[in-house]
Amino acid sequence: MSEVIGTFELEHVSNTYTADEDGNVTNHTNWRGTAENYGSIFGTLTFGPIALGDMDEKLEGGEVRWTGQGFLEDGTAVAGVGKGTWKKDPQGHVWHTDVVTELNDGTKVRGKGILELATLKFTGTNYSV
Repeated sequence: MSEVIGTFELEHVSNTYTADEDGNVTNHTNWRGTAENYGSIFGTLTFGPIALGDMDEKLEGGEVRWTGQGFLEDGTAVAGVGKGTWKKDPQGHVWHTDVVTELNDGTKVRGKGILELATLKFTGTNYSV
């Protein structure tokens, strides 16, 4: 693993579910919080598309995307788009994420996170890429 940049702590805001013409569902989860070195963070973690028939307790993981923006303490902002994977924890409704995000300044950040449905918290660590 690369150098640790800092941690992030986000709280769930809302979900939006969309379906395509084939019945595949995409879950857009919205988050807000803070990240060390990136200030106040707002973003969407997107899961899918997943076939409707596969959206049950047997779903173990898949693709995830992040689209977000950070508002730094110095008055500037940074935006990023990332993609990676998520995996369900065998102990319950906890999902582990691993996403590489490319920022609008050209840098890349690898975020490894834990999304806990019981608390609606998404926390983790960011690493340099």
